[in-house]
Amino acid sequence: MTEDTREASGSNGPVGEPEPSLRHGGWPLPALKYWRKRRGISQAELARRAGLRNDYVFRVENGRRGCNPETAQLLADLLKVELQALRRKPDDALDAEPLPEPEHPLVAYLRVHQDYLRIMLKGAVGSAYAAMDEREVEKRCEGSAWEGVLEVVRARKREIGYLRDALGGGGVLEDPALHEDVRSFLESVLKSFPDLDIRLLAAARGRETSEEGREALAEAMRDLL
Repeated sequence: MTEDTREASGSNGPVGEPEPSLRHGGWPLPALKYWRKRRGISQAELARRAGLRNDYVFRVENGRRGCNPETAQLLADLLKVELQALRRKPDDALDAEPLPEPEHPLVAYLRVHQDYLRIMLKGAVGSAYAAMDEREVEKRCEGSAWEGVLEVVRARKREIGYLRDALGGGGVLEDPALHEDVRSFLESVLKSFPDLDIRLLAAARGRETSEEGREALAEAMRDLL
């Protein structure tokens, strides 16, 4: 999704009225942080669900940039509020009102999802890299020789193949009874392949000095393309 490069105009419009567009037409969303916290969603989780970078959501929340109408509507839909609610500055009463903690913090639930997936993958294919955060996998590969990176990528390929068969064949992701957070988590795991794996191989090839290693990593990248 295209992201606008915007700068805040420093407007101090009246409470209750939509904030005027930022320079170049970007929409400010002064109530985005308020409603995100109301829904018990972290900045990183909202960014993941919207397909945006974490720093993009951070800048919008802090008035440092606006976003296009399509992106603004997507954020409103994810937070289950009207778009106009995000465009209006919360009044002092709303700002002062304590935000309740969610009954089931999403960060804690993400760890639960990862643990369940790790257990399932370990038992089925003997490895569980797909259950790790992308940055965790990247760090692991940064400290590995090229053979270790190939091992991680090959293991992830087996894991994703198993998950696609298990989830797709049984229609699990289409089951309306499946909790939306679980569906979102599993879909994000499946979508990480092969983009993450190509990045891992490319980064390892950039570090590698031996011709054997560079050729093996290049061949593995070709297999994924």
